[in-house]
Amino acid sequence: MTAHKPRSRRVYLDPMERARRWSNYIRLLAFAVAASMLLAGVALHLYPSHYLLIAAGLLGYPLLIQTLMTVAEKRDWRLDRWQALLVQLDAAIIGVGAAALHFAIIPGLVLLIVIHANAMSSGGLRTWFFTLISTAAGAALAALALGVPPQPTNAPIILSVFSLLGLGVYVGAAAFNANQQARFLRLAQSRVREQQQQAVEMSRKLAKYLPPQVWGSLFSGTRDAKLETRRKRLTVFFSDIKGFSTISEELPLDTLTRILNTYLSEMTRIALRHGGTIDKFIGDAIMVFFGDPKSAGAQEDAYRCAAMAIEMQQHMHLLRQRWKRQGIEQKLEIRIGINTGYATVGNFGTDSRMDYTILGTDVNLASRLESACRPGNVLVSEATYELIKDRVQCRAVGDIQVKGFNRPIPVFEAQEFKRNAGGKRRFVSLETQGFGLHMDLERIQSIDKKPILKALARSASELKRGNPVALDFEAQGFALHVDSERLRAREKERVRELMGRAARKIQEQVRV
Repeated sequence: MTAHKPRSRRVYLDPMERARRWSNYIRLLAFAVAASMLLAGVALHLYPSHYLLIAAGLLGYPLLIQTLMTVAEKRDWRLDRWQALLVQLDAAIIGVGAAALHFAIIPGLVLLIVIHANAMSSGGLRTWFFTLISTAAGAALAALALGVPPQPTNAPIILSVFSLLGLGVYVGAAAFNANQQARFLRLAQSRVREQQQQAVEMSRKLAKYLPPQVWGSLFSGTRDAKLETRRKRLTVFFSDIKGFSTISEELPLDTLTRILNTYLSEMTRIALRHGGTIDKFIGDAIMVFFGDPKSAGAQEDAYRCAAMAIEMQQHMHLLRQRWKRQGIEQKLEIRIGINTGYATVGNFGTDSRMDYTILGTDVNLASRLESACRPGNVLVSEATYELIKDRVQCRAVGDIQVKGFNRPIPVFEAQEFKRNAGGKRRFVSLETQGFGLHMDLERIQSIDKKPILKALARSASELKRGNPVALDFEAQGFALHVDSERLRAREKERVRELMGRAARKIQEQVRV
């Protein structure tokens, strides 16, 4: 069998490299026009035959320069500083060509148009001015060497026509080159946009593996990806779902995955809203800290962490209501531990693989407090309590003994914001058999206000008439479950009253 030769692939050239090559071709054409006019003059016996050497020089000069530039590129020499000098050298050589043509008016004008159009396109007015001087200097030196009088002469018609044809060819080629340059520029811009889009997509994917604060500082250049650590005062948060390992063995895999992903997504959203740096997820456990890479001060960091924890516990009421509608009867509750202290924070690992995290005894204490916390509560250390006690209502629990610490640890339960004391409570959670109402007045959006009020009014009205009600309604910051079949008769009036109170709170506190 005859072996088929593989098809040769066209080597890809960057659009800007293609544009540069086309510019070189146009430059070669300028000298070819000058040489052809001189050759035509020799053929017409207007100039002596030894002028053929000048014509050869006009053709050989750009080829020599192009060869030298290619060698320089291979050796990584910087050519930017030589480009301006090269334009002036080109002008001087064209001046030599004009002198060799005995300053014939039309051929000379053709050469001036060619070289100065090239100067204007490559450097602007300043380059054009120096090109004018270089052309005059080259012409003067050549006139002295050749013994040509520095005065204009009339060329024969045939040479003038030939010169104009050469100018037409050059102008056509230059126009084609300009069109190609514009096309190559569009290709380059398109390629840059594609690369930018790829970079955006890649950064978007990588951002999912990094805390937003770290990702932002890396891409803005304020932080470098190198192994470095520092000691800072941080507030550290740990949480997990009580008995999740046991629950995971009872649930189908798809249900378990849906629950865990929903839980982590909702908790992440709350953490980011409060400005926490999410360190990691360990199964159902979440580790967050406040104070790095940005800090609002130790007191504000601690308060934001406590506020985040309280909101997470409150939001679990809405999630449990949602999961119950999906047929998941297990009561999932979370435990939270918070401690404030000094920790080592930064990049740990190797040059090829590093992890941005925190280490220290105070980090371990936050984890121990989470393990000792009662489900559905937030346990904080004394150091955190001292920073948040003016803004968060806390209850002293006493001293507990935790693993790794020789002395008993005083702890407190963070319960509610002091600003929400009494009738100002922003979070309402009510639940009984056949009824569940959970609402966060700060999270309810104005666009959902009317649908929520309608759902409450319709349910209360149907219950009053004695009609069956089976309603599951959820919106941002609000969840309502009513099942009149399971609702005790003596509870119906109380439920109607609770829904009326909830409607009044929403009417008063949620602004449209």
